[in-house]
Amino acid sequence: MSGETGEKTEEATPEKLRKAKEEGQVPKSQDLVGALGFATGFFALVALIGYVFGEVEDFARACLDAAVHNASEATITKLLEDAIPMFLKVTLPIGAAVFVMGVFSNVVQTGFFMAFKVLIPKIDKINPVNGLKGLFKVKKFVELLKNMVKMGAAAWIAWSVMEDALYDMTLVVTMRFEQAVDYGSGLLWEYLVKTTALFVAIGVVDLLWSRRVFNKEQMMSKYDVKQEYKQSEGDPQMKGQRRQLAHELLFSGGAQNVKNADAVVVNPVHIAVAIKYDTDKDKAPKVVAKGMRVHAEKIKELAKHYGVPILRNVPLAQALNKLDIDEEVPEDLYEAVAEVLAFVYKIKEEQENRQTKQADDRASEQKARMAQMGRHAQAPSTDDPPRGQGGGKGNLLKRRG
Repeated sequence: MSGETGEKTEEATPEKLRKAKEEGQVPKSQDLVGALGFATGFFALVALIGYVFGEVEDFARACLDAAVHNASEATITKLLEDAIPMFLKVTLPIGAAVFVMGVFSNVVQTGFFMAFKVLIPKIDKINPVNGLKGLFKVKKFVELLKNMVKMGAAAWIAWSVMEDALYDMTLVVTMRFEQAVDYGSGLLWEYLVKTTALFVAIGVVDLLWSRRVFNKEQMMSKYDVKQEYKQSEGDPQMKGQRRQLAHELLFSGGAQNVKNADAVVVNPVHIAVAIKYDTDKDKAPKVVAKGMRVHAEKIKELAKHYGVPILRNVPLAQALNKLDIDEEVPEDLYEAVAEVLAFVYKIKEEQENRQTKQADDRASEQKARMAQMGRHAQAPSTDDPPRGQGGGKGNLLKRRG
């Protein structure tokens, strides 16, 4: 399809991203979710280690006491009944912390939304042929390679921790039980901390990679953008939104802001931001109007109507769109905005020079025509007879005399 519609060079429109979100297609990293969940569970266990050991110790003592003093069927049944509440008291706090972190890490990556279309069963998902085809996708190989790297890294960390402690580990048998437990806990703590840090780092890298791949997959060709715009043009709801936005622009001063702007920076389809720089009043250029999608189209229409230059600069348009109306441009955007304004001022200067030259040329032509008319008015007519040699009545009177 991309061959028919052209190369995909344009960023995905908000409409396409919205549809993708409805279908559950969002950039996120399950590795980051798993790493944060593992880290939360680990640190929750460390924080509750006293509580957990206390509960387990009490239950273990009860089991040993029952085995030694009262090993009856009723006692065993009672212990089995008490095991479930004890297990829940130990695991529920840690499980709740992991669950909250899992929800939080997903919301942070994708925002809060409900993709109900994902819950609808599809025959393609249970088709074994499609499943076999999916095994040979590039994503599957990337996931396999990533898991192998994680396993290898975890094994390398375990070896690096044990390598430095091999000699001391041989002396553990000579230690007292409490000392041996403390020494083993220290090694385990070091390994888990390093492994957690590694997995979180891998998750962050995987998130950045997932977003890059997602944005590349969602890119559109210029033909796709035009087709989507045509479809939105025919939508009555979109037409109503455009009329409402036009009304808001006209009665909220937006049209006047666009008219007085120095330039309009576009994305080119999704965003339009009008900027103005008054050297007498403003310390820096500021945003005087902005909009996305339908609103952006209206701003561009007003800019064309009032003759305001429209320039395409995707990174600058996205950065300016984050600012509020009448907010001054931050210092990190000075250079980019200065280039835009310099280009606009150069165009205006060239237009003024052309208009001045055209006015001078018209004035020169007018003067030349006036001078030529003056010369014609002073020259004698060749059709009139010379004085003293008039014909007609003068000659006739002379002959009669």
